[in-house]
Amino acid sequence: MKPTYCCILIFVITLFHADLCAQSFLRLQLPNLEQLPSPRVLCVLQDTEGFLWYATEGGGICCDDGRQITVFRNDAQHPHLLGSNNIASLAAADRHIIIGTFHGAYVLNKDDYSIRPLSEVDDKRVDDVIVGADGHWWLTANKKIYEYSSDGRFLNAYPAGEKYIFRLHQDTAGCIWASQWQGGLLRLTQGSLQTAPWPLDAAPTNIADNPSGPGLLIGTFGRGTVLYRPDQPSDPLSDSVSRQPFPAFSMGLARFDAGGRQLMADGAGNCFALAATPQQPWYQPHPASPFLADSLRAARALTQRPAAYAFDSQGQFWFSTGQDIRRQRLPATPEEVILPELPDISAMTFVPDGTLWLGSIYGVLHSYKDGRLHTDDYASNEYGDALLDIQADSLRRLLLVYERYVRLYDPRRHTLRQQSREAPGTYAIELAETQPHQRWSRPQQDIVVERLPRWLTAWWMFPIYLLLAASLIALLIHYYILRRQRRRFLGSIRESVRLTAPSPTAAALSSSGEGQLSSPPTAAAPSASGEGQEVGPPQPLTPEEQWLQKAIDLVTQHIDEDNYGVEQLSSDLAMSRMTFYRKIQAATGQKPSEFIRTIRLRRAAQLLNQGQLSVTEISFQTGFTSVSYFSRCFRTMYGVPPTQFGRTTTAEERPSSLTPN
Repeated sequence: MKPTYCCILIFVITLFHADLCAQSFLRLQLPNLEQLPSPRVLCVLQDTEGFLWYATEGGGICCDDGRQITVFRNDAQHPHLLGSNNIASLAAADRHIIIGTFHGAYVLNKDDYSIRPLSEVDDKRVDDVIVGADGHWWLTANKKIYEYSSDGRFLNAYPAGEKYIFRLHQDTAGCIWASQWQGGLLRLTQGSLQTAPWPLDAAPTNIADNPSGPGLLIGTFGRGTVLYRPDQPSDPLSDSVSRQPFPAFSMGLARFDAGGRQLMADGAGNCFALAATPQQPWYQPHPASPFLADSLRAARALTQRPAAYAFDSQGQFWFSTGQDIRRQRLPATPEEVILPELPDISAMTFVPDGTLWLGSIYGVLHSYKDGRLHTDDYASNEYGDALLDIQADSLRRLLLVYERYVRLYDPRRHTLRQQSREAPGTYAIELAETQPHQRWSRPQQDIVVERLPRWLTAWWMFPIYLLLAASLIALLIHYYILRRQRRRFLGSIRESVRLTAPSPTAAALSSSGEGQLSSPPTAAAPSASGEGQEVGPPQPLTPEEQWLQKAIDLVTQHIDEDNYGVEQLSSDLAMSRMTFYRKIQAATGQKPSEFIRTIRLRRAAQLLNQGQLSVTEISFQTGFTSVSYFSRCFRTMYGVPPTQFGRTTTAEERPSSLTPN
């Protein structure tokens, strides 16, 4: 097979694997299972108070309140509490738990925990119990469907023919559906059970609403889960796609908890919870880049470019100018200054309760609501790292995105979790609760141990390992020697240039480390005694100095263009990229990208000394697309952040101990 075909095959397999992973589900372990009197669980659900109820085979009904298990079953003190300790199904009403056993149906009152039987069901097995949208109870037993009111009064019984009913379901329209043993689908219409079209040869089992559109999801024996369309009576499975959205749906009972996860009993006695875990990035980034900021300014007719923006629940546009926070109700309408003295805001977002969260380029987190501004000292970053983005979920938790890590912050409970994102891959932060202060689920850790192939540990592989290690060491030594020779060569070239051509232009760039643009000499330089000394006429520039001055002028002319880089500069100088690299390295000791960045940072220092613009505006005017990247480069060159540099000292007044390295 040709290498090209191999690459295509690997690419297709990778896409297919990624698609399968995107549809994966996380299996959650339920707590306190070891305390149940029976290991076989046939149904599990959660009531409105957050308690878990287990229907066990032989152990009765069990209630887990988060601390302990309470068991209701027949024993020596209560020999006739239930018709059977084998519980087949459960349903939770407002203040009642409807219990379906192998011999009759019962109702547990949660106010006094008393249990009474439903005499109309007799002692038959109750396979399924549901509570409808109107609060009515629906039970299936003795080839019938029984209907009770929300307070437990018997209303009606609907015979289903000669086949037993297996599962019940009420769809979004309020229609009751039932699946029969040995095939068949029933629908309760006009007070009677009628047969619904079922063209599949597999018997239907579980029934659930389709979460992604119209129709029902119906589990079958041996055919997985199919999409059933009642609005297409001639062929209800015409657009059906065989799929298996979660395991054991075809046989087991599935209930939903308060967090939307599915509580499963797989029919074999095992119970667990399933949560959808689609693979997706940490967050969907929407930073206010210069292009987007200019587009928003033109579209909404803003007076200034927005550095960060957000929309509230009423559709009003909030944005930061770098100096204050403003609000615009409609496009092209006058702006209203809300927070006049809040500079350097880099991210902002609204949470569902209407609170506006703001983050600065120095990691400070603010909240604004009802005209009051509050600084959150707990979640503010103590290292001064810039906040790139803030996003909120439905629980009002904040996802604080930095360049090297992400924090998940819950302002109500003051909990803060941090995860590094320096390494490539897919990350996840999980804080799951069904009800406040009633945390029940925890992810089940699957540890996979893979044995290495036997040939990797064979004795004859050790000489090969030693040879590979020796080759790696030799390669590192060779690289170190080449690097050392290169540094000596460049050092000698810089020294020769400094001795032969000590003109102002050649000295404009420092030859150590990152480098720094020096200030041009004045007409009168102070002497050692403090008196001025006249300087003679300037010396003519050499061709090399003229070329270097032209390069500096070109960068200065395009200093506000973030896309002006090495390619464009070498093209403007009419030379190839490699030739320009050698000449600029020999003349300044810097790489071309370092040469351009030094000129930009020197111009930024001059603008900071003037004190008329904010750090955000200066970063855009000097060609930096990211404020955080500008702050990091400026601190590397001058040793202090941009704000401290502008407020305390200038480039010429800095002591020698703070020389850029």
